[in-house]
Amino acid sequence: MKKQHFLLVLLLAIFAGFSSANAQCVANGFTPAAGVPYTYDVTIAGTGYTGVGDYDWYVTQNVNILDVPSIIPETNVFFTVDEATAGYSDYHDAAGTTSNQINLIWTPAAVSSLTPFYLVLRYSEDNSTSSPTCAAENIRVWQIDPINTFLLAIEGAESNGTPFATAEQCAAPLVSALIAPNADPTLARVNYTYDENTLYYRVTGSGILGEWRPSIRIPALSGLGQNYVSVEWNQDITGPVAGWNAFNVPAGDIAGGDFISTALANITDAVAGTPILIRIVIDNVNFETLADQPILVGIDGHLPTGYTESDIWGPGPWPGTPDPCDAATEFAKEATYTILARPTINAGATMPAFIQKLP
Repeated sequence: MKKQHFLLVLLLAIFAGFSSANAQCVANGFTPAAGVPYTYDVTIAGTGYTGVGDYDWYVTQNVNILDVPSIIPETNVFFTVDEATAGYSDYHDAAGTTSNQINLIWTPAAVSSLTPFYLVLRYSEDNSTSSPTCAAENIRVWQIDPINTFLLAIEGAESNGTPFATAEQCAAPLVSALIAPNADPTLARVNYTYDENTLYYRVTGSGILGEWRPSIRIPALSGLGQNYVSVEWNQDITGPVAGWNAFNVPAGDIAGGDFISTALANITDAVAGTPILIRIVIDNVNFETLADQPILVGIDGHLPTGYTESDIWGPGPWPGTPDPCDAATEFAKEATYTILARPTINAGATMPAFIQKLP
């Protein structure tokens, strides 16, 4: 039998046009970002081989890459396969249409996996120079380690979602002033009630494509009845009347704290990012706001339920020197919206004391 010569040349082609949202955490086909398509391809060379053969592409997490039961099936939580686009290979389908390139989109679940993935290509073709004709096969494998490139940023905003550089507004108007009279003026009391302030924050997620779960940290309020009426977010950055998702802050809450949304936001542009709009309504009740009141809000985000990955630091500057690719400290991404103080009124030198304020 004639000696067979076979050479398999493997070249990786990264999806055209993709650039990482974080220059320090560079994604590519070997370290892919979630939701971004990557095309892997090979060329075939060798005497008697044309490249018109059978391409068996599959993914496994077993170091024994020939163990068939360990092959991850086409329907799975770690990646999807583009078989609809002309020229791309079917996945692990000897009877299907195979070619020298396959297109995979890795998911957030793959990012959270603690075990590497192995992309395998087994190739076989009849050697046209052999007599009689015989088939030969060869195999190559890549290690794939999906990386977290999920970034969050927060800033104050206008009600239509436009970034608001100064992020401040005046304290809400007075809505009622009722005197409880008394024949003795020193025992009379007056109850001032103030209206609500509505604050907006713009949060932008980037670096991946797909869903994430927003969480928020809000500060305790100042007393005298001041409370949170609602804390919500909307995927429609313009802030429609309907469609707001609650952070499950109890109505009337004064203590603040950390709250998780039950709804998922969606990133549709990994590079420019996709924003959500947060709306916080504060009822001032009897709180007079005689000093500026900063409302410092922290945002956090995790990939969907069951996954462990949170947003990463990304480019700083941040406190200290964290690695830009490390998971950010909880609620480290912060922004302040300030409710400005009301004017303070003092009695003139010849005036008696004001009627005492309640409460």
